[in-house]
Amino acid sequence: MTIRWIPEQQCTRLLCDGAAIGSALKLDGAVDHFTMVEEGVVCWTRTVDSAVQEMSMTFAAEYAPNYTMIPALQYDGNKIKIRDYFDVRNETAKVKEPKPYPTFFVGGHDPDGKPWRFVSHRMSIPGATYSEGNGQSVAMFLPPDQLHAACSLYEENGKTYHQIHWPEQDSTPFILPDGSQGKNHYIPIKPRHVFRVILTLCPAPQPREAWHKLLDAAWKQYYTLKPPVRNYDELWELGINYAKMLYTEEDDGFKGFSIGFTWKDGWVKRGHQKYEIGWCGQNASLANSMLAHAKMCGDAEAKRIGLNVLDAWVSAIKPHGIISTHYDDNIYTNGYEKTVDACNLGTAALQYFEAADRAAALGESRPEYIKTAKSICDFALKVMDAKGRIGKSWLERDLSPAVQEGSTGAFLSMALCEAARRLGDDTYLEGAVRSCRYYASELENNGFTTAGALDIFTIDKESAIPLLKGNLMLFNHTGEQEFLLNAEKAAWYLSTWQWHYTCTFPEESLLAKMQFDTFGGTAVSIHGGMDPFALNYVHEMRDLAVYTGKEQWAQRANGIWRHGQMCISDGDMVVDGKAPRPIGSQDEGVSYTIGRQRSFSPSQWLVAWPTAFRLEALRRILPEDGDKFGIIF
Repeated sequence: MTIRWIPEQQCTRLLCDGAAIGSALKLDGAVDHFTMVEEGVVCWTRTVDSAVQEMSMTFAAEYAPNYTMIPALQYDGNKIKIRDYFDVRNETAKVKEPKPYPTFFVGGHDPDGKPWRFVSHRMSIPGATYSEGNGQSVAMFLPPDQLHAACSLYEENGKTYHQIHWPEQDSTPFILPDGSQGKNHYIPIKPRHVFRVILTLCPAPQPREAWHKLLDAAWKQYYTLKPPVRNYDELWELGINYAKMLYTEEDDGFKGFSIGFTWKDGWVKRGHQKYEIGWCGQNASLANSMLAHAKMCGDAEAKRIGLNVLDAWVSAIKPHGIISTHYDDNIYTNGYEKTVDACNLGTAALQYFEAADRAAALGESRPEYIKTAKSICDFALKVMDAKGRIGKSWLERDLSPAVQEGSTGAFLSMALCEAARRLGDDTYLEGAVRSCRYYASELENNGFTTAGALDIFTIDKESAIPLLKGNLMLFNHTGEQEFLLNAEKAAWYLSTWQWHYTCTFPEESLLAKMQFDTFGGTAVSIHGGMDPFALNYVHEMRDLAVYTGKEQWAQRANGIWRHGQMCISDGDMVVDGKAPRPIGSQDEGVSYTIGRQRSFSPSQWLVAWPTAFRLEALRRILPEDGDKFGIIF
């Protein structure tokens, strides 16, 4: 691929393999200079004689876009219609519908017709915009020495405009999820002479794939190896301690792990939606970690807790034979019915398959664990349609469909993959292949996945995790390259949500005082929050590096692992003047920007899942007969 630039009166025209791909618009009194960084990557530097505090650099791509992206912020303009994603359910049923995503991210212009501006730190690559059309693609982002700016992306007169603006600023109808008006962001800069952006230009023969070039180029600009904060033994002990604190025995005999601690004049276990088998509650995974700890250390209490929780969920199975995804009956109020969902069910099946092995290793036979996992897999086959779509959720009382659309059904694809491996039944393998292909094609066709964040029906990252995991499971089972390619496509999409750089926070903010580092973290479904959820697939990223020979996947895994250790309490950790946080606890996430609840601050919600995911990652490097961890990195 050859990139050339030709100066003209009003612009510098750039050509890719001889074809005009777009123009860098000139500015009177400024000198533009272009240098090749690598194949398809160009650094555009603008110099002015008199220092200025405001600047815009605009690149006009020579096509109307077929697809656009602002990583972790907009996917094809966020134009999906929420109501189209809800099927008609049982006429007498009343099912709680998840909230849609914030509307202020949709579109490209404000009411005055001006292109919206988004502060550069709101996206996973600073100031990044991407578009494709007419078989070509363009992306623009900020290099490390130019972080504090804003970007715009819009179509006009058959062209796609990529812009970077200084200083850092928002100009959006900033409406928060609760309907309130958010604050816009504006930070002046010191007068300067030099401004710089990075362009990536390449053919896009396959739709919604060429943005891999943007991510690859940005990662190379920003990646720095940072050692983990804690060693494996410390992380394991902290996690086990917190899991034991979460363990709760209810008056009705149910035993489970609380979904987490929240602040109410002290750290207390949350009093509603208290128990969840997967997703945020991760009861089954935490129980398996307890069994692993019992085997490793001979901890009788851990064995008792792990078996108690796994047995309690099985004992609470409804007459239809499918395990509940939430135990407490007040999961939905105001007349809404309880549902079971694919995310939790898929997780439950995987964990119960594993639990049978872990119980046996402790001398405990639990055939009901395999039966529980198998019943979920059989249910997935039953509800799967001819295309491979499984569905998102079902009414708990009779398992009639609640929500059919969304990518969440892929969590049950993973369960089918595991059933095929363990049980050697081609029926499960056929279902796994059909469903994995369906959800992979959905990502390929849309350029995003949806509905894995169960409380907000939106474009998100969570729903792509089973695409990565399930396709790698099939690749390992069948050896077919198709599944490795699908897994890598899912990994690229997941990486659009991963922060490639470290944000600078206001000195007075809680995040600055906590020395919080955004590098390696992931955005939360387009609402200005960041979390360590990628811990859930850190091993798969590492595996991709081995299978593909691409070191970047291992580097991204390193970023995930390090970020996942941010702000774990040692029992003495005090934040914002509150009492010390429980040992091993960790925030669900932080607000890394202005506008979502408190700006630049942690959530103060010490949920179970970060601990569960970290322990689960460590479980995978425990030797079968030993007490020393293997190596992730």
